[in-house]
Amino acid sequence: MPGNRQLKNRTAVDPPDGGWGWVVALAGSGILASTFGIIHSSGIFFVPWREQFVGASAAEVALVSTMVMGITNLAAPIASSLGGKFGFRPVIMAGGVLAAAGFCLSWFATHISHLYITVGCLVGFGSSLSVTNILVCLGRYFTTKRLRANSISTLGGSLGAFAFPPLFQLLIDEYGTKGALLIAGGIILHVVPLGALVRPIHLKAEATSITNLRKQSRFLSVLDVSLLKEPSLLIFLISVGFVASNRQASNIYLIPRAKFLGIDDYPAAFLMSIAGILGMFGRGIAGVLPEWEKYRRIDQYGTVAVLMGFSMMLVPLAVSYGSMVAYSVVIGLLFGALIPLTITTVSDLVEIERLPSAMGLRMFVQGVATLAGPAVSGALRDVTGSYDATFLLGGACVLFGGLIPFSL
Repeated sequence: MPGNRQLKNRTAVDPPDGGWGWVVALAGSGILASTFGIIHSSGIFFVPWREQFVGASAAEVALVSTMVMGITNLAAPIASSLGGKFGFRPVIMAGGVLAAAGFCLSWFATHISHLYITVGCLVGFGSSLSVTNILVCLGRYFTTKRLRANSISTLGGSLGAFAFPPLFQLLIDEYGTKGALLIAGGIILHVVPLGALVRPIHLKAEATSITNLRKQSRFLSVLDVSLLKEPSLLIFLISVGFVASNRQASNIYLIPRAKFLGIDDYPAAFLMSIAGILGMFGRGIAGVLPEWEKYRRIDQYGTVAVLMGFSMMLVPLAVSYGSMVAYSVVIGLLFGALIPLTITTVSDLVEIERLPSAMGLRMFVQGVATLAGPAVSGALRDVTGSYDATFLLGGACVLFGGLIPFSL
């Protein structure tokens, strides 16, 4: 158990709330740019995949994006358990190798179902290994500055979402979808050197009990379902489920809807870039938000989710390029703020020694919801012939999920 031996040989410390933790936060930013940045740009492949795999329905093509995001979240309990057993650093690096292999193997896909294995399963599980463990590490390095650190780390996802859509459109035009996915594999392989920057840290809270150390070394102990007995965490997870079920609708369907309205490829791809760059500002704003006694982090999370759901329900009114740009600005800001607030709220609701379990449960719930929501919305697109119903349903689910935390 290399991970545990490394921890035992180190002096137990309190979370440093800075120091090398800022390097870990910057490494996390690069990791999330290479993983979530690519995953959130998957909408750029929607139309090319339908053209490449003749006869594939909108629901079948959307399932590729749904699976990669869903498995990234669903596998979080296993990913965090592996991090506790073998060490966070090697597991993060292994995730980068596995995700890169998934993209490269997509070169040989001859049917849309092949992408379910290469992109959906391999890239999804590899991303889960990297993303889950870098987020857990940040929770161990920081306490009072945790939201700021999470904002810096998740900033990378927005940076990737800004840069990758036009880049992948260019790569698709030059090398086709197969060549673009091969290059995506090279990009996500950068997770390996970034993961090497994550130093192990042994916390005093974990050293107070031999039982805790034994629990860390037990495979899959991270899935501590007893946390579901905590009313505040349970209610929050229900909210996360509703929000996660359709918050990815813009990432999957915004570009196809723009092309459906007659907008050219590059202006359509730029919509996701706009959302990505505004997401950076959203994360920055969330990182400096103060917490008031009567307006907690969970309340801030709920407010952002409600505004996001309401904005999605207005998409059918956006019938010109200018109005879709306006929507991209708003949804980018809100989506950017939602991510660090979600992560920080989990950290605030549980003790630090139970954080890996809580993070795993949160991502597991997100994974189940992410698999279910886009599949239904894709079927709605096939039935109605329009993307408007997908945004109306998605917005209603996100809005309802945002209202739930206010019951606490």
